[in-house]
Formats: sequence, structure tokens, C-alpha cells
Amino acid sequence: MKIEVAKPDLETALQVVSIGTGSTGSDLTTHFVFRHREDDNSVEVLSNNNRIGCSMPIQGCKVSLSDDNNAFTVESWRLNKWVSAVEDAVLTLEFSEGLVKATSPKGSVKFQSLDPSQFSYWDDTLGEIQKGLTVGAKRLHAALSHVKLFISDKDTTTPKLAVTEIANQSLQATDKGALAVVTIEELKSSNLRIHGKDLSQVLAFLGQSGDENVDIKEHDRCLFIVRHDGGVLSVGRPPHPFPDITLDKKIGDPHEWTFRKDEIIGAVNALVASASKEERRLTLNIEKNLIGFSMPSASGEKVTLHLETQEKSTKEDATPIPDKGFDIAYPYLLSLLGQWKAETVKFGINPQVKDDKIIGGWVRFREDRDGDDYLALLVWLK
Repeated sequence: MKIEVAKPDLETALQVVSIGTGSTGSDLTTHFVFRHREDDNSVEVLSNNNRIGCSMPIQGCKVSLSDDNNAFTVESWRLNKWVSAVEDAVLTLEFSEGLVKATSPKGSVKFQSLDPSQFSYWDDTLGEIQKGLTVGAKRLHAALSHVKLFISDKDTTTPKLAVTEIANQSLQATDKGALAVVTIEELKSSNLRIHGKDLSQVLAFLGQSGDENVDIKEHDRCLFIVRHDGGVLSVGRPPHPFPDITLDKKIGDPHEWTFRKDEIIGAVNALVASASKEERRLTLNIEKNLIGFSMPSASGEKVTLHLETQEKSTKEDATPIPDKGFDIAYPYLLSLLGQWKAETVKFGINPQVKDDKIIGGWVRFREDRDGDDYLALLVWLK
């Protein structure tokens, strides 16, 4: 098998499938697989690290077959390094007797090929899926980036919280300290589930998809994301389902405070600068017509900065906010605001009452992003 391809076209394909290569070992998980497709006489390159698989057709590729050799492999880091080093020209990869001869105008090098028949192809699995759902790549990327902030990393002790899943028609994630919910109309009937450890590669694949739509195709063992240029991402479905959480998606909260986003970020960062490195608590409290943002400094003294609200409202039957205020974990708040699109942020304050006593509460944040509903809840710290 021999292929001829312009360097930019080969680089484009390798950039996509590099997402699915492993970084250690000398088996097929660290190799690119080049395969001839008989149906359209094209060549695709594939990778699979046992968690993530990728494939991408090589545009403008010429192929010649001999001796029934229709596939070969090259170690990914070696081929990437060679391609980046050679000049911008037509390149040749020729497989024969277990070796791949890579040729540029200035000369050739040779790479060892493993047995491509041992590669974990997913043709049959993808072929079993009759229909998928279509959504904009950028919108799905934004939604997954949002929930990624709130996925638990304790996958051995709380595996159900180490995933994000579309449950009750919304993409959800939580680590018990905060809850993120994104509702995308086109995906309400989906039940995709992705492990937190796989999200970086999924986001990389979507990030390379530009403004195009992608097709979401679900199997009981894995999820496929298919680009319209032929690129495919395969990600295994985690066995542990996301917990069933009852959500109240109503509009409006008992107390609502609206601030300028940049003022909140500035105030919190200023307080963090004087606090001990281990401190996570940020106290919010009403002080006359201002809202106090407080943290203990490294010396133990409480430091308070006061912010004016752009708008403040309280429902008539609302449970009063405790006199001492309430605490939230500031890293969640800064992560959330780092993705916030609007210039202002509304804090929806919800005290939780049991037996006429406030036993906790949460702060709710909501934003419409390109028609998709983004919701986040930060739990009061006890």
C-alpha cells in the first residue's frame, strides 16, 4: 500500500486523530492506523487508546494497493515529528514487509508497522446505529466546558458523580458542592453519558469542528460524535449512571442580587490575595444597602469588601437571609464567572428551611447562551 498526500492535508487528519492516541507503551494504542476504504477508494487514519477512538479521512490522498496490503500503522509521536520537520510538499508513505517508508523531497526515513488487523475498529458498532441527533459543535463544546467544572474527580469512591449525563432532558454534573445543568433543545431526547476523564479529548475534537454541526450517535456501549467532514470520535460509555436529582427549573428566586461581573471577580481576587492559601470560604451578607464579601485574612482578621448591587429584590413570602450571611466556596464562583457571557450576574438566594429553622441553602445562577439554558447551583457551606 502506498499513499501520496500534501503535507497540509496529512497534518489536518493527524491533528484530529492525535486526540485518541496513548502516550505510553509500544502497542497499537500509541500508533496511527492508515486504512484503505474500498467503498470510495479513500484513505482514513485512525487511533484508539482504549478510552477514546478517532478516525479522519485524508483529503486529496492518492492510494496504490499491492499484495492485498490495505492498512499499516506508524507510531504517532514519530510520524508527527517527521511531518512537522519536512518541507511543505507532497509526501509519500509506502508500506512493505512490516516497514513504512516515509518520503519527502529531501529523502526518506523508515518506521516499524504493527499488525493493523489487531486494531479495535468500531465499524460494526457505528453501523448498528440507525439515527442520531444533530447539534452545533460550538454549542455542545460550551455546554460540556460548563459542566466539566463541576464533575467530581473521586471516581473510585463516588463513580456516579465522575460523569456528566443528560438526565431529565438536561446535561448535568455535580460534585456535591455545586450542580451544573445545561438544557439544549436538540439533545433533550439524548441520554449521552461521558466520564470526566474523557472530556478533555471530547472538547478537543469539538473545538476542531469550527462552526459545523455534529451528529450524536448513541450505542449502549459508547457514544459517537460524527463531523460532517467524516471525522469520528468514539468514547466509551461509563457503567455508573448519574444520580437521579430532582430539579426545579422555575424562573425566579426568593432573593435576587445583581452585580457587575468584573466587580465580583475583582473583589473576590482581592480577598483571596490576603487569605491563607487553604481558605475556600467566601461569606456574603447584607450590610445596609450594600453586600459584604468577606474572607478571613492569613493573619486571622476578617476582611470585607462592599459591592453595590445593580438590582436587588425579595419576594414577600421569602425566608429572610440569616443575619450572619452565608458561605459559598469561591473557586466555584470564579470558575463559573470565567465562562459567564453577560456583563452582569444575578445571584438567586434560596434559604432552605426545616422545622422553621434555616438549615442551609444555595445560590442559583442562570444565563441564556445562544438559546441554551445554563443553570448552576452553589451550595451554602456549613
